[in-house]
Amino acid sequence: MSRSIESGASRGEIISYGGNGGLITGSCHRTNIDNSSFLIDCGLFQSEDEKRNFNFDRDKYLVNDILITHSHADHIGRLPFLFREGLNPRILATELTATFMETMLLNSAKIQEKKDYEYRLYDSSDVDQALKHLKVVDLYTEIPIGQKNNRITAEFLQNGHVMGSSSILIRSFNPEPKSILFTGDMGKPNQSLCGGYTEQVSNYPNDAIDVLMVESTNFNREPVPFKEKETNFLNTINNVWKDGGNPLLPSLSFHRLQEIIEIIHNNQGGLIPDDCRIVIDAPLGVSLLEKFKSLKSNQLSPRYGDDPYFYKTEEESLDRFSLNNVSFIQSHEESVASSSSLSQYSGKVIILTGGGMGEFGRSVNYIEGNFCKNPKNAIIFTCYQVEGTPGAKLVKRKSVYGNGKGAKVFHINGFTSHISGAKETFGFLNRFNLNNLNTVIVNHGQNSSRLAMAEEFKRRGIGENIILPSLNQRIPLY
Repeated sequence: MSRSIESGASRGEIISYGGNGGLITGSCHRTNIDNSSFLIDCGLFQSEDEKRNFNFDRDKYLVNDILITHSHADHIGRLPFLFREGLNPRILATELTATFMETMLLNSAKIQEKKDYEYRLYDSSDVDQALKHLKVVDLYTEIPIGQKNNRITAEFLQNGHVMGSSSILIRSFNPEPKSILFTGDMGKPNQSLCGGYTEQVSNYPNDAIDVLMVESTNFNREPVPFKEKETNFLNTINNVWKDGGNPLLPSLSFHRLQEIIEIIHNNQGGLIPDDCRIVIDAPLGVSLLEKFKSLKSNQLSPRYGDDPYFYKTEEESLDRFSLNNVSFIQSHEESVASSSSLSQYSGKVIILTGGGMGEFGRSVNYIEGNFCKNPKNAIIFTCYQVEGTPGAKLVKRKSVYGNGKGAKVFHINGFTSHISGAKETFGFLNRFNLNNLNTVIVNHGQNSSRLAMAEEFKRRGIGENIILPSLNQRIPLY
């Protein structure tokens, strides 16, 4: 069936339904070219923007294909909702992204199923339906998308943000060649586990980019060197121990938890004593950890920190997730009991939980439970805390109850998997042919970051038309 573009559209246009207008959640960008329509991502709105998930206009999501940049919830979390509403587009993703998508979406459905029916976006059966339409695509290969014979293709370019993450290059050949680059969430030059973009740039094509949609999440933040990040992390843990308490480390279950496990692994017997207990209370994180352990040796980078060849053998590489003296918390009841039993624990322990913003996951059991009533204990956040989340409020208060009452709260900078600052950002973007760039669309960032990035594009003389769009704004392509 032919699906025409929405009325009033030019020959080509982009409309963002999320991840724009100063929002960093709900990434979803519709592109219409001739009579073909497709989405880049279909993410969940989180925290204070959660109500936006129900602002659904079926016609807006009536597309041929959905192209997925990576498997974070703010980029895939609304997918099952579309299938619940009777839509059935094809979903395209890389092998590594597909590897983690099922676990991430089923966990999201489990959270939804705990809500009253009228506030539930979808359930596990909707996830199953969505996954039936998932097609795994090869990297650095043109895939036809949209309506048959429209001569539109997509190419996925691994970008080092997290395992499987990609920028996506769209080519349209009717009547003349045009290219649109969606950066998605850009990775750092050197990144834990997946290696970073420097390991991929030699594969990037040299097409002249006509339109660029670029994320700006961390543009206002300068990068933190790995060694500085690792040192701050380990020193903070040791300082908590010196004060007679123990640290709680809430983290994102995908990629961040595994990165922290890798750092602890490589420092056991040193700043992390072998007799220190490691308690992992993160069911989703552990499920994803098993996925990491099952990866092929060439899918994990041999890099650790600044050493690109740290892991010398396949065995060493896969062993990066092993820990001494580790135990796993299974049920919710065990988690609540753990918060109590470890609240006054006299030995050294590190507690790793899911729920990196203190909003969901097992971290809530400790933050609201007995563990964080002990002022000697501490919460160490490594994730960006979205405004309005419990984590953001805790970081501002610096203690759980404010005024120094309850567990202390720390935030370690540098753990972001987003590209940071102008040098890193343009180090990535300049790997592409931007000589004839016309339109630059700055998205996925707070307005201060978007404005700063727009000014830097102007200063460098890159792009003729620089746009900071609002949600649902129609942006003509050509």
